[in-house]
Amino acid sequence: MGSAGSPAEQGLAAGGCFATLEIGHLEAVAAVERGSFANPWTAEELGWIVQGDSGLCVGLWVEEGLIGYGIGQTEEGLFHLASLAIDPAWRRQGWGGRLLLELLSQARRRGCKGCRLEVRTGNLAALNLYHHWAFREERRLVKFYTQPVEDGLVMYREL
Repeated sequence: MGSAGSPAEQGLAAGGCFATLEIGHLEAVAAVERGSFANPWTAEELGWIVQGDSGLCVGLWVEEGLIGYGIGQTEEGLFHLASLAIDPAWRRQGWGGRLLLELLSQARRRGCKGCRLEVRTGNLAALNLYHHWAFREERRLVKFYTQPVEDGLVMYREL
């Protein structure tokens, strides 16, 4: 299930495996999404990225189950990370960082020079992850998110 040169082929710890997400994975992705976010995307909403030519969509499987995913789009040398989530039962074990690095590596191979994302200001776990991997805050988005209403941060990292 791993892509060429991915950490999966190099023996990712605990049997973890990265693979490109396909339409048939959307219900499992949506389940992780529902367990991770207050205002989750539906399988249909996730599908438009997975089906798009510019989509960069990676799943992380452990023990035959999807435990995380990252989705985004590559365009004009930029990777926009739209969503990254790890199933709550698998958090705080390093999976988020491994998945993020896999996404950045694949974006770089597609010719991207940078990665941009938006994150809730209250999502401290995500902010810690992104700061750890050298993302910097570019600007604040006032009342960007709903359910609950919250500011967002635009973050960027060069690849």
